[in-house]
Amino acid sequence: MDKSPQYLRMCERAAEIQQRWRQTYGDFYADADGTISCWIQTGSHPPLRMKGGFHIKSSDSIIRMARMIWLPRQDQLIEMAQVRGRTYDSVVLEFYNWTKRPYNHRNQPPSRLFSTMESIWMAFVMQRKFRKKWDDTTWVETL
Repeated sequence: MDKSPQYLRMCERAAEIQQRWRQTYGDFYADADGTISCWIQTGSHPPLRMKGGFHIKSSDSIIRMARMIWLPRQDQLIEMAQVRGRTYDSVVLEFYNWTKRPYNHRNQPPSRLFSTMESIWMAFVMQRKFRKKWDDTTWVETL
């Protein structure tokens, strides 16, 4: 699982991905301090209450909400990349071919610009689904 500062920034600034988060056990997320956790439920702790990307805490009569940043796993990103009417294999082949082409102003392929498969799949999903590319600081719209 990619826990790098770059991937955290990529996820945080991918509003389109964050809006699609439907929290499930096994999801990785970061809090405002950048602490990364996995959403699990154990018998010895009360379950974590999450809704709409917010961690909800209540004590006494006070309810606190804290924004969480979803860090999609590689399998979740591959699922997001799927296209209705196309086979899984064809989408993965498209991804493979995409990783060999120049990606940004430096004319380097994604495999040279991103250090993990999660960050490469994130860049692929953002470009294919939302027409945005990562410019080292944020997602920018492409033509």
